[in-house]
Amino acid sequence: MGFFNLYKPRKYDYRYIYYDPKKEAQKEREKRLAEGGESDGEFKTTIRRGSFREEAARNKSSRSGQVAKSNIRLILILFFLLLLAYYLLK
Repeated sequence: MGFFNLYKPRKYDYRYIYYDPKKEAQKEREKRLAEGGESDGEFKTTIRRGSFREEAARNKSSRSGQVAKSNIRLILILFFLLLLAYYLLK
């Protein structure tokens, strides 16, 4: 019983009964990729550095084009409605 020698709790060591070969294979692939090893064609990432910015810029330009088309369409509809109202009230 000392002030500086405190007891540490025992660790719980659970041994798994079931073996899942798919899970083990996945862990092995993840370990290989984390270590920088070559992938054997099973797993290939589609995300690359800067792809989010490129996609955001592409979406911004297409969005601005859609907004411009929508505004032109709205102006044309308003013009025809005003023209129709002018002839009806004349």
